[in-house]
Amino acid sequence: MQRLSAEQNGSTTDQIHEHNLNVVPDNRGNLHVTVKKTKPILGIAIEGGANTKHPLPRIINIHENGAAYEAGGLEVGQLILEVDGNKVEGLHHEEVARLIAECFANREKLEITFLVVEAKKSNLEPKPTALIFLEA
Repeated sequence: MQRLSAEQNGSTTDQIHEHNLNVVPDNRGNLHVTVKKTKPILGIAIEGGANTKHPLPRIINIHENGAAYEAGGLEVGQLILEVDGNKVEGLHHEEVARLIAECFANREKLEITFLVVEAKKSNLEPKPTALIFLEA
């Protein structure tokens, strides 16, 4: 309990986020993104899941009034691999959405963490193969 109040009252965590140290790359090209629960809503929209044509959930919108927008680090187009250490591969869209909502609603934690990767760096997404010809 003492740790929670220290984080709430300390300015050091706020200063860390100003320098965007809440985004930590790993050696596989993934990003660990920490979002402080500074707003009543997380503010992301996702598409995809095991029951869709996109097996991994993808961020399709970040609302400017949400905690995710304020924290920075999450971007439209990123694929979500984990939420608070829980792998999302194999989960249906509704299960991923519920997991994110439950993690964000957990009042015992002051932040939610995501493991994400850019879609172009993932070999789990289909690559576009169509050629487009333009007439001048």
